[in-house]
Amino acid sequence: HNADLIITAPCCQHELRPQIDVHARENPNHPLGEMLRHSIYRERFTEMTTDALRATLLEIAGYESTNVFEFIGSEHTAKNSMITATKVKSSRSKKRQHAWLQERRSKLIELAQMYGIKRQRLATLMGESLGHDVTSSSTSSRTGMVPLN
Repeated sequence: HNADLIITAPCCQHELRPQIDVHARENPNHPLGEMLRHSIYRERFTEMTTDALRATLLEIAGYESTNVFEFIGSEHTAKNSMITATKVKSSRSKKRQHAWLQERRSKLIELAQMYGIKRQRLATLMGESLGHDVTSSSTSSRTGMVPLN
């Protein structure tokens, strides 16, 4: 609700895990296929992907000072990331702000497509697309990678 500051220890990566599992199973020749074929690595990728999507979505929402970091040593828990985000009024011109937002949205879509993510709750709540309307050729020409979905 337009808070000036967000500090969160995200959880609930389970939303993406089934999507990544299906994607890994259906795309054995994916560039990350050797890692994604192992359950433990899919779990770690799921955690990182979830947090990266959330951080990017916060940037799209106007939180330009977004930071993801470890707040408890890994010897205490494997789930130890925290996201902080500060709402700032952009000093960019309207044209530059539009281009910046387009670039962030493009990165969001590329990340989602890389792991076969079709749905993510925060993206849905914000009305942000995860690439259902983007052709794979446009993504592969920008990144040099074939989308995973």
